Amino acid sequence: MSAEPIQLNEVSTEAKEFLHQFKTLQLATADVNGLAVASYAPFALDENDFFIVYVSELSAHTANIQRGEPISVMLIEAEQDAEHIFARKRLTYTCNVEAIPRATSEFDKVMGLMQEKFGDFINFMKKLEDFHAFRLRPTHANYVRGFAQAYEFANADLEKVRHINDKGHRDGSKNQ
Repeated sequence: MSAEPIQLNEVSTEAKEFLHQFKTLQLATADVNGLAVASYAPFALDENDFFIVYVSELSAHTANIQRGEPISVMLIEAEQDAEHIFARKRLTYTCNVEAIPRATSEFDKVMGLMQEKFGDFINFMKKLEDFHAFRLRPTHANYVRGFAQAYEFANADLEKVRHINDKGHRDGSKNQ
């Protein structure tokens, strides 16, 4: 549970490496009534490290994404890999949504990125017209690497970083 001190520039590098380990992301969206929907989707990254997802209308999250309101994305360390279950590494983003219409060069480009990551299965998937491609453009990011090790990025490029709480956790039992 104890962590070695880390320099802020190392946090940026570590967060980027963490991001590139994943094939799927967790999605948090809200429906038209404001009810939360948790789900997941496979993703690829474009040249700006923006998320590309290709999701079906049969999934509740797709209608929520199509409305174009900001959504949240999380990448989280596997339970079995965590040093402590209460302090799993995780990278969360707030993202703006951009639809990528079919029959455009941009659609072909992002389907190429998906194919690079997931193989020829994408050739079958891209024919399914109930599926839609979206670019999720991060506007804000947080990275938690352990207890009292939460970092916030000024922008989603994971460059300008600050420690969220350099004082650590408070122990309320000392006040009793």
